[in-house]
Amino acid sequence: MSAFVWILVGLATTSAQDQIARMTHAETRARGPTFYVPGISGRTAGEVLALGDDESRHVRALRLEQGARIKLTDGAGSLWEGRLAEGGRSATCVLESVLSPAAALPVELAFGVGNKAHVMWLVEKATEMGVGRLVPLESERTRSVSDAGRSPAFWNKAERRAISALKQSGGAWLPEMEPPRSLVDYAEPAAGSAGSGASGTTLRVRLDGAGDRLRKVIDPWGGTDRLGLLVGPEGGWSEGEISLLDDAGFRPASLGPLVLRFETAAVAGLAVVAQQVLDRAGTGDRPSSRDTGG
Repeated sequence: MSAFVWILVGLATTSAQDQIARMTHAETRARGPTFYVPGISGRTAGEVLALGDDESRHVRALRLEQGARIKLTDGAGSLWEGRLAEGGRSATCVLESVLSPAAALPVELAFGVGNKAHVMWLVEKATEMGVGRLVPLESERTRSVSDAGRSPAFWNKAERRAISALKQSGGAWLPEMEPPRSLVDYAEPAAGSAGSGASGTTLRVRLDGAGDRLRKVIDPWGGTDRLGLLVGPEGGWSEGEISLLDDAGFRPASLGPLVLRFETAAVAGLAVVAQQVLDRAGTGDRPSSRDTGG
C-alpha cells in the first residue's frame, strides 16, 4: 500500500476533533503559545506573574508542562518571552526577555453593522491581521437588520473574541473598538467638523466596485500614517450616503468585479493594505511601533 493511501486511511479513521487537536498542539510546540496578561508593560526579567483564570484554563487545555516556553502580551504592544513556572488552576510564569512585536496595521476599519456572526468573524480576522481600530456604523440599510451586532453585551463578547484571535496570531496589539455610531457622525469629522471619527486619517477610502483598483488608489499612501478603510453594509450605501462620503473625501476603490459580503470585502481590503505596508517598508516585517496605527 502506498504512503498516500496510508495517509488517507489514517484521516478516515481519525475524528475531526483529534485531527484539529494534533494540529494545534504541533503548532504550539513549534512556536510556543501566546497568553494575554494585562499590565506586563514596565516589568523586568525574572519577575513571576500569576495568570488569570482564563489563561490558566488555557494552560491546562494545552497540557503545558512546567518550564514550557510561552509568550505573553498585554494587547497594547508589550510582548515577552517566558516560561511556565507552575500549571494547575492558578498558573504562574517567569518573564525572561522582551520581544519586538510587529506594529499594528495603521488602518481604521469602519463598516456597516450586520449579522452578529458575520461581524464576530470580521472582528476575529481583523484582529489577526493587526488592524488598529474598528468602527461599526449604522446607516440607512443597517437599521432593518434585526440580528445585527449592536448591544454592549455583543461588543463585550467581541472583545473576548479579539483577545482569542490576538493570542492565536501571536500579535501584540488589540484593536481599539468603538461602539456603533451613525455614518453621518463618522463622516462629518473627515469633512472638517469637530469630533473624532475619521479625522485622524490621512487617506480615506471606501470600497466600491465602480472605483479604481484599491492598490492603485492607495499607492500614494506612505504606509505609516493612518488609513481609513470604509466597507459598506449588505445592500451598499444609499445614493445620499455616497454623496455624503464623496463630499467627506472618501475615495472609491475596487476589489474586482465580484460582489463580496461585507466581512469578506473588509478582510480582502486589509490584505491589500497590509501588502502595501510591507512593500513600502521593503521588508517582510512591519515596524514595531504603533505610533501611527491609531
